[in-house]
Amino acid sequence: MAVNNSLQSRSGGKPKFSVAIQTPMYRKLVNDTLGDPDRARRFVAAISSAVAVNPSLQECDAGTVLTAALLGESLNLSPSPQLGQYYMVPYKDKKRGTVAQFQLGYKGYILSLIHI
Repeated sequence: MAVNNSLQSRSGGKPKFSVAIQTPMYRKLVNDTLGDPDRARRFVAAISSAVAVNPSLQECDAGTVLTAALLGESLNLSPSPQLGQYYMVPYKDKKRGTVAQFQLGYKGYILSLIHI
């Protein structure tokens, strides 16, 4: 009899981002990294929204999405595609499957120049 793991997608692969980000491990990682629980809640809501509107990002490994988003957060940029500050871009990787990578948008570049 097979055990149904709630973190696995129905296809038996890696967990979807919306499920993975709610696990205690990911919550602790985000809280420990950002330090402030309110900031962590806003961060999770913002990246969850960005992933929800992009079907290609939904197929990405959750850890790579989180890594790309934390890089944007460290630069005080928003992941909202409408703002164009940075993007989490999905790429196919032969070894890891689909992964998300951080891509600075031109508006994020302008903001980073203003803060210098």
